[in-house]
Amino acid sequence: MNFKWSHSLKFKITLIFSIGIAIAFSVNWVIAIKTIHTEKTEDAEKILQHLLIESIDEYITSPLSPSSNMSFLYTIPHNKMILSDSEVSGLNFIVSVNPYRTHEKQIAASIKLSSGYYLNATSNHLKVDKSTRKYGEKLLLRYIISLVIILIIVIFILDFYMKPLVLLALKTREWKRENPFDLTINDASSEIKEVSAAFATLVRRIEGYRLKETELFKEAAHELKTPLALMQSRLDVYQSNNDYSKDKFMDDLGHDIERLTSELKNVLFLESSDFEEASTVDIVNTFQMLKTKMEILIQRKQLRLQLPKDSFSVKVPKKLLLKVLSALLENAITYAQENTTVEIGCDPISRTVVIINTIGAEKYLFSSKIGEKMLKRLSHELGFGYTIQSNKQYFQIYLIFKTDNRLGISTFPITERF
Repeated sequence: MNFKWSHSLKFKITLIFSIGIAIAFSVNWVIAIKTIHTEKTEDAEKILQHLLIESIDEYITSPLSPSSNMSFLYTIPHNKMILSDSEVSGLNFIVSVNPYRTHEKQIAASIKLSSGYYLNATSNHLKVDKSTRKYGEKLLLRYIISLVIILIIVIFILDFYMKPLVLLALKTREWKRENPFDLTINDASSEIKEVSAAFATLVRRIEGYRLKETELFKEAAHELKTPLALMQSRLDVYQSNNDYSKDKFMDDLGHDIERLTSELKNVLFLESSDFEEASTVDIVNTFQMLKTKMEILIQRKQLRLQLPKDSFSVKVPKKLLLKVLSALLENAITYAQENTTVEIGCDPISRTVVIINTIGAEKYLFSSKIGEKMLKRLSHELGFGYTIQSNKQYFQIYLIFKTDNRLGISTFPITERF
C-alpha cells in the first residue's frame, strides 16, 4: 500500500486548520498594527500639546507673531527631556493666524495665544512608523511561533484520534476467513465507531453470501453429479452391450436429462438476492402479479388459479420474495393435474400462506434434496417457516411468516382449506 502523506486526511485537516488560524492571525495582526500606530500618533499629539502649554506658561514672555524667532524653544532642557522619550521627530514650532492643518505624514498640535494667533507644534511619522514596525515584527514572530506550536499540538491530537482508523485498516488487512471477524474498536469517536460497525456489518454480509455461494455450489455439485454419472454409465453400457437397444437407451437418457433439468431449475429459481433492502410487500397483490405473468402456462394446462380474498403485508426483500413465490407457484402449476384448481390461501391472523394443487403424473420439484435445502436457506432470509405436506391426491406447502421476530411453524391437516 503506497501511502502519500499529502493525500491523507490528517494532512488535509491540518492544512485547512492552519489556513484558518493563519487568516485569523493575519487579520488580528493587521488590526493590532493599525491600533498601535493610532495610539502612538495620539501619544505624539499629546506630547506636542504638552510642549505648547509648558512653553507658554514658563518660557514665552513676550507676544508672538508669525515673524517671531522660535529657535529658543528647541533648546529648552525640559522640552529636550520630554522629546527624548517620545516618538516625536522633526519638531517644528510655527505661529499662524489659523490652527495648523496636518496631512497624512504629519502630526500637529495647536494652542491659541492671547494675541489671537496660534502656536503650532508639528512632527513627522518617522519614529512612529519605526516603533510600529518594531512592535509589528515582534508580534508577527510570536504569532508564527504560536501557529507552529498549535499545529504540532493539532497533529498529535489528530494522530491520537485517528489511531482507531489505522487499527481498523490493520484488522481488515490481517483478517483471514478461518478467523472470527471482529472490528470492535474501543476508545474511538462516535463517527469512527459508526464507520467500524457499518463496515463490519458489510463484511459479515459479504462473507455470509460467500459462504452461501460456496454451500450452493457444493450442494449443486453433489446433486448434479448423480444424473451426470448415470448418463455416462448408460453411454458406456450402450457402447459395450449389444443387447441394450437404442430405444431403451434414448428413453433412459431422456429421464436422466429431465432429472438434471429439474435440479438446474432448483438452482436458478431459488438463488438468493444480495444486498436488497427490505420493503413492505402485500401477499395477494404479489400473487395477482404472478398470475398475470403465468397466464399462458395456466391456460395451457387448463387450470384454474384461485386467489384469496384476505391478505396481509410483510417487510422483506421484495425481489427475493417474488422469486421464491414465483418458483413455488410455477411448480404448483407445472406439476398440477390438468383441469384442476391450484388454490392459494391466506390467513392474516396466523400470517400463513398455503399453495395447494392436485398431484399430477410428473415428479414434484421438492422431491429433490437441493430444492428443499435452498428453500430452507431462503426461508431464514425472508423470515418465514414452512411445512410441506402431501398424499396421493394433494400437495400442499405452507409458509408461516414471523410475527414480532419470532417464527411460529405450524402443521395443518391435509384436508384443511382457507
